[in-house]
Amino acid sequence: MNRTGKNAPPPEEAAKPARKGDRHQEAVRLLRRMILAGDLPPGEPLREVAFSEQFGMSRTPVREAFRTLAGEGLVSLLPNRTVQVAHLDEEAAAEVFTVLGALESLAARLACKRMTPEQLEILSELQEDMERYFETRDRPRYLEANRLIHELIVESSANPSLLLAWRLLLPRAERARHVSTLDHDRWADAFEEHKQIHAALLRRDAAALSRLMEEHFDNGAASIRHETKQARARKRMAAYDGAASGEPPEPGRSGK
Repeated sequence: MNRTGKNAPPPEEAAKPARKGDRHQEAVRLLRRMILAGDLPPGEPLREVAFSEQFGMSRTPVREAFRTLAGEGLVSLLPNRTVQVAHLDEEAAAEVFTVLGALESLAARLACKRMTPEQLEILSELQEDMERYFETRDRPRYLEANRLIHELIVESSANPSLLLAWRLLLPRAERARHVSTLDHDRWADAFEEHKQIHAALLRRDAAALSRLMEEHFDNGAASIRHETKQARARKRMAAYDGAASGEPPEPGRSGK
């Protein structure tokens, strides 16, 4: 047995090459992580050959991964087989946050009744991890702990239909969550909200938890809309500064 307590696969099975579906999922996972982390910025062209070489796989799973990520709103499939990282539609992202908040509000209410003592213990461990990463400003690890907390709460609702709907929306919300934590004030507020959510779950206070969860997502949506407004203001100021200095405006910097 291996250290997880499960029987290790026989040598002949372990030596089998990865199946086509496995390679596809691996390509999706790697590309999604790179996009969410900002390693592949909006508008970045994506080339099958380059990623197939980087990931050590054929072009087919990479091409299929592009289609999967396009369905999640992370990739744009343009004419002439051009593929690029999609630009974030902030208003659409804010709307997804609102819907996801309603789903997680219901999940939280159910989780208060159905979460096991073991799941509560895991939740507390994840909360401690998130606090440590917040204090050290380790944003990637903080976001992963945050994701695991939300996932645990939804899974603890023990409602397969709710979990399915949540998983369909999650990829679109994850990118917005990564963007919203770039605002330090929103990051700090979100962390405080998580502490209240954790405390309500420990008390099994379903009414308070449902309200806190919905407010958590409403605040996230408001933060995204605020950042959009600020970005437009920065573009206008850059255009004004360029006009004052006599420099021609940069393409796409008209503030529209």
